[in-house]
Amino acid sequence: MSRKRTQVSQYYVIAAVVAAELNHTLTYCKQINLTASNAQAASSRVGNAALGFKALTGFIDDLACYTMKAATDINILAHKASKLATDTARAATALKHFEKAKKNAREAKFASTIAPAVEKTSQNYQQLQHSFQHLINQMEVQLHELKRNLRTANILASICRIEACRVDVANQATFNDVANRVDNVANLIRQRVDNAIALFDGSSGQEAA
Repeated sequence: MSRKRTQVSQYYVIAAVVAAELNHTLTYCKQINLTASNAQAASSRVGNAALGFKALTGFIDDLACYTMKAATDINILAHKASKLATDTARAATALKHFEKAKKNAREAKFASTIAPAVEKTSQNYQQLQHSFQHLINQMEVQLHELKRNLRTANILASICRIEACRVDVANQATFNDVANRVDNVANLIRQRVDNAIALFDGSSGQEAA
């Protein structure tokens, strides 16, 4: 059981770090939102030549909103996991004390009276462990899903550059700047997500060892 307690403590740290990493992504998402707004304004100024680009700004905004929601959802899971890790650790400590008391009192006249409490605590501990592991699995799945969807940003940036070629030279720099910003911010978000995923990969390797 000590190994399981160590694993719970390890995931407690992971959940806290994941929450910190995803807090950064929320800031980056706001940057993408701002970029989409600037692109929308620039498209309106240019007129018909930028109609294709104007449509893209909606997709950029959608990507930012999706990423923000996904990061927020994972963050909520991380906070829940942190709390559940604390509850699980407390249950593990209680179970350890009960088992020690049961062992020390095995020759006592009323030793059997402690059995129901030990059983109840054991069941509670197992249930908490199961719930905790379920949350951890959810976090990992959603992180990978977020990473996959971030590939859209690179596609959008590439299309933005193509559309930039359709406008006059004087405005091309503005639209290319939008593409670069989308690329750069998406890469920053992806790095944060990769950092979070690496934590889970590292913990899996330690478990296997």
